[in-house]
Amino acid sequence: MVKIESSTAIMLDDSGTLTIAQLVEQSGLSEDELSALVDCGAIEPRETGTSWRFSSRCVVTARTARRLRDDFALDDTHALAILLRLMQRVEELERELRRRG
Repeated sequence: MVKIESSTAIMLDDSGTLTIAQLVEQSGLSEDELSALVDCGAIEPRETGTSWRFSSRCVVTARTARRLRDDFALDDTHALAILLRLMQRVEELERELRRRG
């Protein structure tokens, strides 16, 4: 018997959007963890209001957060947000150096 796995591909660009439920599914983070990352500014929803919509690029950020959480056994979502923001800042500075270089 052949087992066929089904998966959904998403474009990771600025044109697509995801609901928080879709971001939970794609990232492996819980809704509470994602909400805390939004509250700390580590992930920014594209649309706010009654239900958040996220750029599909947020999948990369959320997956990075999940890997950091798992690799460093972080139980504190605020510590995770700080680490994620520091990594984002390092990436920004590296891009700046390459641009000037």
